[in-house]
Amino acid sequence: GLPAWLETRSYLLPALVCLAFGVAVRWRFGEVTWSLTGTESLLVTTAVWLTTGLIGAMPFMLLLATPPVDALLESISGFTTAGTTMLTGLDNMPTSVIVWRSLIQWLGGLGVLLIVLIVGRAQGRSTNSLLSAEGVKISSGRLSLNFAKAAVRFIQIYVVLTLLQTILTTLLGMSLFDSFAHAMTTVATGGFSPHDESIAFYRNRPDIYPLYPAIEFVLSIFMLAGGTNFYVLYRLGKGQLAALWDGLEMRLLWLVVGGATLLAAWNAWSLLGGRLADWLLRSFFEVTSLVSTTGYEITATGTFPLEAKELFLLLMIIGGCAGSTAGGIKLIRLGILGKFMAHEIRLLRSSPHTVHVPTIDGRPISDSNFRQSIFILLLWLVYLAVGGLIITLVAPHLPIADAYSTVFTAIGVFGPSFIPVDQVIALPVLAKMVLIIGMLAGRLEIIPLLVFFNLAAWRK
Repeated sequence: GLPAWLETRSYLLPALVCLAFGVAVRWRFGEVTWSLTGTESLLVTTAVWLTTGLIGAMPFMLLLATPPVDALLESISGFTTAGTTMLTGLDNMPTSVIVWRSLIQWLGGLGVLLIVLIVGRAQGRSTNSLLSAEGVKISSGRLSLNFAKAAVRFIQIYVVLTLLQTILTTLLGMSLFDSFAHAMTTVATGGFSPHDESIAFYRNRPDIYPLYPAIEFVLSIFMLAGGTNFYVLYRLGKGQLAALWDGLEMRLLWLVVGGATLLAAWNAWSLLGGRLADWLLRSFFEVTSLVSTTGYEITATGTFPLEAKELFLLLMIIGGCAGSTAGGIKLIRLGILGKFMAHEIRLLRSSPHTVHVPTIDGRPISDSNFRQSIFILLLWLVYLAVGGLIITLVAPHLPIADAYSTVFTAIGVFGPSFIPVDQVIALPVLAKMVLIIGMLAGRLEIIPLLVFFNLAAWRK
């Protein structure tokens, strides 16, 4: 193993840099007493994520001598919960590195800004603006709590889910270390694993892990929880079981997960044979891994028939719920677009004087919500097109489909790329920067990143 002093230095130095940076900011600006405008909130949001990513990359550079861009990609991938890795030989990796990878995903899933806000005791409009700018945890749902109290409740839920999964998988035969490492990355829907084989590590060793089907099922349930709106989890914690089905987004989630699991299992069983129960478990795991954008793997996706693989690609695009740690376009946006399509069709069939107002869960859908959904979709397509083109130009050896799919997994913060890890490592620096920016754009919902690179916003 590595010398103890080297491991200590590799984490102590970034900690000192972080501490010095915090002291300098506090000395320069003092106690935060002003309110942030919307633009300022977006700038601060992006700046914090970038700074965190840079600091998080330092242990990889100091301990493993990882090239700076590769270390930054690994760090940003962790904090954004994208899950694309630049490291191989994980089974022989220093324990501290595995812990660090799991920890940055756990913190990233929770939201680095959420931690900063609570520790910094920010209050009032600044808190509201910053959390809205991050747009990940508290942007959806009708919480009666103020933002600070909501943040505390969500952290409590997050910790409980992490500990509960750790206990369950340990009881099923997984080592305590593996259980805790996977719990941190499952609830965060990040997908980092202590093993190169991901969750297939346990399936491929049935003599050591005879209860691997139960392990896979438990992980599926917690991936599903991570991809669920945290407001729903909050209501469930209060005993409101109706939260599981009384909202459009949750009904869409059950429809997508249940329907896709049955279709994929039936498709694989009818064409490839085998036990239907095993295909149902495999399909449920794959579907929850894709919808939640966790990216865990128990079998090569190529083992499924072509029709199932096309279905899996669609699930990656859809993603999970708003207000969750999942990536993707989000189910609620698809619900909004579907409602507006139905609304327009109804208008065509109605008299000119008829007034129809599209609603979701009894609340009218504003034009701004519809425009924002369309805008995000368009930005997705633009980044996919431009990013894929750049990678195609700088890495001509890479097939066009692989270039675009790699960008797609980055902006969708989905996880493992369609191309092998060694090919991702071999990409040119510019291609890796495209992936880094894509992960940040996907985590921050694109708009904060656009504002950050807008010089006019800084002048204001």
